Amino acid sequence: MSLDDDLSRLILRIHGVPLGEESWISVAGAVAERLGAYGVAAILHRADRPEVLASAMTGYRDLPFDRILSEYAEHYHTRNPQALFERAHPGADHYLDGLDPVFTSENYPDFSRWEADRIGIRYHATGYCRPDEGLTYAFAFSGSERTGPLSSEQVVLFHELMRHLRRAVATAHRLGTLTDAPLLEDGLEVHLEGLTDPAAILNSDGGLAFANAALLALARARDGFVVTTSQVRLLRPADQLRFVQLCAATRALAAVTTEGDRFLVVARPDGRRPCIVTVSPLSHGPALPGAPRRMLVSVTDLDRGRDVAPERLVAAFGLTPGEAGLASLLFAHGHLDAVAALRGVTIATARSQLKSVFAKTGVTSQGELITLLARISR
Repeated sequence: MSLDDDLSRLILRIHGVPLGEESWISVAGAVAERLGAYGVAAILHRADRPEVLASAMTGYRDLPFDRILSEYAEHYHTRNPQALFERAHPGADHYLDGLDPVFTSENYPDFSRWEADRIGIRYHATGYCRPDEGLTYAFAFSGSERTGPLSSEQVVLFHELMRHLRRAVATAHRLGTLTDAPLLEDGLEVHLEGLTDPAAILNSDGGLAFANAALLALARARDGFVVTTSQVRLLRPADQLRFVQLCAATRALAAVTTEGDRFLVVARPDGRRPCIVTVSPLSHGPALPGAPRRMLVSVTDLDRGRDVAPERLVAAFGLTPGEAGLASLLFAHGHLDAVAALRGVTIATARSQLKSVFAKTGVTSQGELITLLARISR
């Protein structure tokens, strides 16, 4: 499907949630708005027992979610504990009205009447993310009498957005940032230690909390980085200044939503392709007032022979095969003139295609594009 600029930016927002850049309900609300839905409830629950781990709701005439949940628990929870957020057969990846005969207004007349009269819900489109055998994250998008059910075009968009939400939820589960429950630091550190990509955790004051073996190896090789017991620094003074500014901008994300890059490109001392350093706020750990609790520093080595299949870019961003091929080659080679030569086109033609890639992916520079593709290639 072809993606417009706003939809491309929404997809980028979805993939930013696992690193704490935005709340799940905020991005789910943006998805609901794009679908023309009446509202959305995002509920993380145990798949093996009726236990809600996290829940939030937006839309629905701004009704008080806590009161609705208490009403539901009082009247309907014991008879059908999963009805509010698990409508489909176990293991299904989505639910649409008419798809599953198990949940119908005839089977659950009291609940359906309460849902329609109390909340105003008439239609349902629920997508399920199952990052673990015992967990289900349900994104329940609802239609009212005014909005009506999703159109065929909206159903296609619903499936596309759920595909991105499932990938983002799986990433958040691996990072340990899926719920608001306290994160065991060792769990995240064990995950980062198992990565081949260099990574570190910084305290909210910029001090080093953890560095994995891959980052320590870069530092030992004097490959653009210095790691001490208390900090991560970049070798070149200009890079270090930008790194400090990047960390400061990341800290500001907790108070206000700011636009701008969240990465920097670090040149290699031996002339190899650069590294990309990304700094993102983590959702858990000790916090300073008004600041993100901790920051995750990740390093992408563009000289490690990564590639991104053009087909993935066609599916994810709606690029044409030609645009996807150009983006894939640009990621592999790093220079637009080299890409133009490989494709046998003029540099002007390559630039024209690149502008179209920018528009569909929501980025504004080659650096942003390569950073985005680096995340996809992992």
